[in-house]
Amino acid sequence: MNKPIYIHGCGSISIQPTFAADFAFDTVRTYTQNPIAALDPDYRSLIPALQLRRMNKSMRMAIFASRMAVQHAGGMPIDAVIAGSGLGCLKDSERFVEMLLAEEGETMNPTPFIQSTHNMAAASIALSLGCKGYNMTYVNNANSFESALLDTMLYLGEHPEQAVLLGGVDELGERSVKFWELAGYLKGDSSEIPVPLGDAATPGEIAAEGAAFFVASQQPGPTAMGRVTAVETALETDDPVAFIDRFLHRNGLDASLIDAVFLGYSGDARYDGSYRHVASARFSHTPQLAFKHVLGEFDTVNALAMACALQLLQGKQIPDALRVNAEKTDRLERILIYNQRRGSNHGLILLEQ
Repeated sequence: MNKPIYIHGCGSISIQPTFAADFAFDTVRTYTQNPIAALDPDYRSLIPALQLRRMNKSMRMAIFASRMAVQHAGGMPIDAVIAGSGLGCLKDSERFVEMLLAEEGETMNPTPFIQSTHNMAAASIALSLGCKGYNMTYVNNANSFESALLDTMLYLGEHPEQAVLLGGVDELGERSVKFWELAGYLKGDSSEIPVPLGDAATPGEIAAEGAAFFVASQQPGPTAMGRVTAVETALETDDPVAFIDRFLHRNGLDASLIDAVFLGYSGDARYDGSYRHVASARFSHTPQLAFKHVLGEFDTVNALAMACALQLLQGKQIPDALRVNAEKTDRLERILIYNQRRGSNHGLILLEQ
């Protein structure tokens, strides 16, 4: 079993102003569109203007969020960078394919190809920080961030004296969104944020983008926001309740010891049933929270859920905007995050104070 890792700092960008120091989901921005681009912070406050000109959206979000995390951790030296990204630098990927078709493979500008690779964000972060150590990007659909988190736990188990910059990032493209619409993935005229949940849910998801990065180590320290004690993924499961039960049993817990549970309700009536099943079977008397109904859907949105959970572990009150049920708790020391996307890529993250 992997040892817990401690989170010393985090930074995030999303369709909500999560990059603001005082933002705690007390009030959320509303939208009536689909897809929704992430809000842009003042990138120049952390990234030189000349560098910004050469960066695509993924790189900007990743570098800004990572520098926020390092600042939050008190400037802790970074020894490795581990990231997850479901679709990588999607706009440059689309641009490269369009150029390939237009130019028939001749006299092409190589920049879109160079910047289209999934590991571009992690590489750019390492260059900006001067980190020459281990650098890895995981591309595993909606389990990309959990895969990066698991590798971070393994890496720190072998290098307990080091610190890792861990995160997840995904951006929206233009062509890809049209393909998702044709495939029936997206909501139509009923698109809105916050997304109605429960009986008011409709088929489809709200496509969004964002990034969240964390400074992690095996040392508790005074700056620790909380710790990640376990992570598990499964491509498919016939019974999500049994999947969660096995996970809790392996970690010496049962559902009654979970103080709050984050469930990946997206307002997609076709797939939210698994969350309702889990909620009623195991967490009916536990505070249930959602996050995609205010953050939108993308492969690494779980990274933003973890950032929010860490805020709550620091003693913050559960905001009404995230509540799914009316249950309350006198303590908030252990939080479970459960997510799946379109019925597959199930992931669990256990956080403790």
